Amino acid sequence: MMVPRITLLLALVDYVLTDEIGSPDGCLSAETQCSLDPDCNTRLRTLSQCTTGSGVEHLQPAARNECMIAARALQSHQLFTCKCKRGMKKEKSCLRIFWTMHQSHVPGYNDFEASPYEYSMPGPTWGLDYSRLASLVSGPKVQPANVNHCLDAAKACNVDETCKQFRTEYAKYCLKPASRSGCNKHKCHKSLRRFFDIVPEEYKYPVLFCPCEDRACTERRRQTIVPACSFEEPDKQNCLNLQDTCKADVICKSRLADFQTNCQPSKKSASYCFGENYNACLQSYTGLIGTVLTPNYVSNSSSDISIWCTCVNSGNQHEECENLLNLFTSNSCLRNSINSYANSLQFHSSENKQPALTTTERLSFNLPGKDSSCNGASVSLDSNQDSNRGDKLTASKEKSLREKITDCNTNSGTDIQSLVVMVPYAITSLYIFMFLIENAI
Repeated sequence: MMVPRITLLLALVDYVLTDEIGSPDGCLSAETQCSLDPDCNTRLRTLSQCTTGSGVEHLQPAARNECMIAARALQSHQLFTCKCKRGMKKEKSCLRIFWTMHQSHVPGYNDFEASPYEYSMPGPTWGLDYSRLASLVSGPKVQPANVNHCLDAAKACNVDETCKQFRTEYAKYCLKPASRSGCNKHKCHKSLRRFFDIVPEEYKYPVLFCPCEDRACTERRRQTIVPACSFEEPDKQNCLNLQDTCKADVICKSRLADFQTNCQPSKKSASYCFGENYNACLQSYTGLIGTVLTPNYVSNSSSDISIWCTCVNSGNQHEECENLLNLFTSNSCLRNSINSYANSLQFHSSENKQPALTTTERLSFNLPGKDSSCNGASVSLDSNQDSNRGDKLTASKEKSLREKITDCNTNSGTDIQSLVVMVPYAITSLYIFMFLIENAI
């Protein structure tokens, strides 16, 4: 009887350590593991040669066959499922490994719409606490009847050191002309990517997606990324040409694939998102800012979004061009994701409650304390994809949850406030693992 239990425990440990916790270096660690295996290392080098230059289709039949054998052999290795983290150290190196395994010009392996990035689970709180913000900036109390969310977001950013630092950085490069030809777009884009990759969502999202009711607010929102430098060009080039330029850069190519994956619209979904995750769509959208496909609001009279290009003179590729442009101008998933976040800001500001969840899993578990004075705090989070019909956390549930967490925190002396937001699947799996060991013994 013990053998099946031990086998189950070992399998669970392997699952937790390899799949749930994962490696912070993603594909870089997978490549290191592959290099320790002579057969894997040889096949990876073969595949790397196959995906360089003009592509495998220009190779001789024998060489093409060797490429396909190498690709199939590596499908069983963790290299085939590895991911990268946006803004990680050596991001380009990690992404090159990913695209070696998923190059679109390897016959039978067209995975361009597979995102190379991994994300942590989104928490239940998106909005800023504007009551706290008002006291921090030492100004007159915010009047709910006349709230300028974009102005409030800018004040909040200036209060937070990280947000202030990186916002100042991109403003420096995007506002200051470097030559007669205009700003240094390369430095502007790079600093914008750093802002949206590093600054926490609670500060960067309100700056970019603040809901507006007047033109002063919408103009501030439109100017958030300094569009004169980061977005606009003297002339609009064809969208497909812009896409080709993007695909030639590993960062832009990866951000576009991520956007296509997480913001793919679907009429069959209640959220109109194929991936059923608004937060993942917003992360993917912000990831494109600072690339040649930087999107932005097109005017101060609406919340319409586009990229700086046109489909005029597209010839027989006009439909393909329109499909790319419509991913930004007519994307119901992207529109609902932004509206859901904007609604959460308005709700948080007017009611001073937690905004609605977007897409998370329902988790129910106990948080054990260190002594008998804490019997555990039960956490339960519900999921809902439709912002217009989503259930919001009630004030009573929120208060009860915080009281339980506070009691447990006080008695145990352990800071577990972050667990109010979301506990990763790895912790849940470890609890199961500990429970099985106890019963097995």
